[in-house]
Amino acid sequence: MKAVKILVSGLLVTGAFTAPFGVSPASAFQSGEIASPIAAKESLVDFTFYDKVPKFKKTVSSDKVIWTGNHIKLVANIVEDEHVPAFESKVIESIVITKGKVKHTIKTDHYTEKLHEVQSVVHSKSGNWVSIQASKSAGYALILVNLKTGESRILNDLLVKAGKKGVESIPAWNWSPEGDKIAISYGNTEKSSLAVYDANAGAFEYLPRTTNYISTGLVLWHINGKALDYISEYPSDQMSLYRYNTVSNKVKLIKKITLKEFQQFLKLDKPIHT
Repeated sequence: MKAVKILVSGLLVTGAFTAPFGVSPASAFQSGEIASPIAAKESLVDFTFYDKVPKFKKTVSSDKVIWTGNHIKLVANIVEDEHVPAFESKVIESIVITKGKVKHTIKTDHYTEKLHEVQSVVHSKSGNWVSIQASKSAGYALILVNLKTGESRILNDLLVKAGKKGVESIPAWNWSPEGDKIAISYGNTEKSSLAVYDANAGAFEYLPRTTNYISTGLVLWHINGKALDYISEYPSDQMSLYRYNTVSNKVKLIKKITLKEFQQFLKLDKPIHT
């Protein structure tokens, strides 16, 4: 994943991380269950109960980017667009995914928003789906591809179709260790929301909002698949760890996150080697 720099509470963080949106004044709390801190002894973070994210290898050339892992090969073919600013001139024309003897080609040149760079690639635990995060002019698109049929879906567009507003980007996401479900954060520069998408059922489950998250930069599943943790920003430049229970559909505020702890969490998310 692309290394980026993030300004948190006046300090600069560098790591393999998809940057959340910038900060902005948060509005009044929305309705819904308000999270409350749990007992101090429960607030200690044990990194061993997080599900491991598959590692992909990334190689880059002038006209393509190749990602390989778990017998999957993804090739993003790049072309130069002379009709846009130089910093956006490299555009993904197509994505070719190969698993074993099966190959699927996704044409992206007709997309409403041009894609510029594949940020990360991860397959679902079943191996039936692969998720592709790609940068666009503003934010990130998340594409799911069925490795059996070749069908592709842009989750940003599905959220809009479902009636969600301000879906400018999907900056954070990860597959569940159970089933073909993927947890995502989505929103714009002022508001972040979370959901779990069941790729097989084609349905969203929306997480309750505990406060007006400005951004969410990390989503991690527990090994048992019954809970997921995420780190969100609220208020500006202050991050907290939250835990969502998929059975009770409730969210708890676990603890405030320090810069040092944040850096440790970053190491768990979508590790790659180039």
